[in-house]
Amino acid sequence: MSTPFVYDVVLRCLHKINGERTVFSIYHLLCGKKSSQTIQDAHLFQLAPFFNTYNAITRQEFVTIIEELKASELIEHKQEDVYQLTQSGIFYVEDEKAKHPFLKYLDGYRFQTAELFWARLSLLVQVASHLIRNESRFIPIQSNRHVQSWLKIFIQRGQFQREKLGHSLYQELSTCLEGMTDLDPAIFVIRLTGHERIGLTEMQAASVLKLESTLYHYQFLALLHEMMNRLLEGKSSYPLLYSMISDLHNEALLTDSTKKTYQLLSKGYSIEEIGKIRKLKVNTIQDHVVELALQLTDFDITPYVKEEKIVRIIEAKDKTGSKQLRHMKEIVPEASYFEIRLVMSRYGEEK
Repeated sequence: MSTPFVYDVVLRCLHKINGERTVFSIYHLLCGKKSSQTIQDAHLFQLAPFFNTYNAITRQEFVTIIEELKASELIEHKQEDVYQLTQSGIFYVEDEKAKHPFLKYLDGYRFQTAELFWARLSLLVQVASHLIRNESRFIPIQSNRHVQSWLKIFIQRGQFQREKLGHSLYQELSTCLEGMTDLDPAIFVIRLTGHERIGLTEMQAASVLKLESTLYHYQFLALLHEMMNRLLEGKSSYPLLYSMISDLHNEALLTDSTKKTYQLLSKGYSIEEIGKIRKLKVNTIQDHVVELALQLTDFDITPYVKEEKIVRIIEAKDKTGSKQLRHMKEIVPEASYFEIRLVMSRYGEEK
């Protein structure tokens, strides 16, 4: 049996962080943990595509992966929970890159609602195929009540005529799937349920297509992400499909708590005042400010860190070549960790 593709993903992530974070930062990344640290790491280390792409993994399963990579001498232990790739590991990652070009479509952080998009779409395909045949009795492929309720409202609105729904859906899906190099549309189509046709589960689809299960998982996810990307970029060409995600996608993927802090910041309250109002620690509010700097390109960080200090922190980042805050603080001791995090959030991804 081939090595699970998720092992390759973990190696890629370890290569990116290069010993500057613990291995569990990768576990949190794959699970899509919505903490300021995980979100910041996703951007600082250019790992946003892998965010929330394998949320079914357990901590023990992840530990097993690390142990097996170590036993294979692809990684080596540096300090507590910190590992780096060996030379063999680096060669392995470089060699594997050319074998999986479909990863260029993966965009986990941007499309965190991909699973919900799939649930809606797969149910709509099933419903449309039965409407064409004037059949209303069938077992919904999606048992989620919220998804079922959403679809009922979607159809009742009457924006798309029932008799033309199936045709429009087929045309838009066909167009959307065309020209996806490095991805086989069968990855997606084989999962669809229609009239007198039951779509395959993820495991069944992987078996039929003769793909290792986690490789199939990532290909399917990458295809969904690219579909959503195409719908957003050409929404006028996909009125039906775009209407399915128009309420899901938010360019600024802020956590709910950060949104509340942002509202108060916009009213002129200070970090300390917001902490008192919301009964949260100042550090928590600072985490929200860092998240805002990451997500909002027009968010001004100068009220929280002076311009001359920003320059010094950027110089320290370039000098150390590291993304570890303590290394930068050694060079700019007068800067707080909050100020360094804020500057790194805004400028840390620059080459």
